[in-house]
Amino acid sequence: MFPPAWVDPKKMAEVAQKTEPMPLTQSMRGSPTLVIIMYDSRKRAPASRGDILGFMSLGCVMENIWLMAQSLGIGLQILSSFSAPPIETRIKKLLNVPEYMKIAYTCRLGYPTGASKYLRVRRDIEDFAHHNRFGNKGI
Repeated sequence: MFPPAWVDPKKMAEVAQKTEPMPLTQSMRGSPTLVIIMYDSRKRAPASRGDILGFMSLGCVMENIWLMAQSLGIGLQILSSFSAPPIETRIKKLLNVPEYMKIAYTCRLGYPTGASKYLRVRRDIEDFAHHNRFGNKGI
């Protein structure tokens, strides 16, 4: 299922070293909608200092956005580079976001204009999802 270069760790490391990272402008090109999910780093639930449960719950939010987009035929791509400190600082300055707000996730949304030229390595949900019990595929 995976290309041979992805199965052999030595070949994979070689490919990763030779491949330049995609510029941020390239990953956003053609996307009509950019969603930035932020959280207030000052707020926590009582007795939860230092934990990440609140941040993890934002992952559930992201999952629901992704599932709804998929059901509507809208493409979604996570852009993890937005939460990297240098980029987050520039984005927050551009959008006039207070320092205490932090970027949790960023994604771009849009309707696909054609088939992707990149290999899809994820399986379709119908191939492994079951309804109420194992072996009961579909709803």
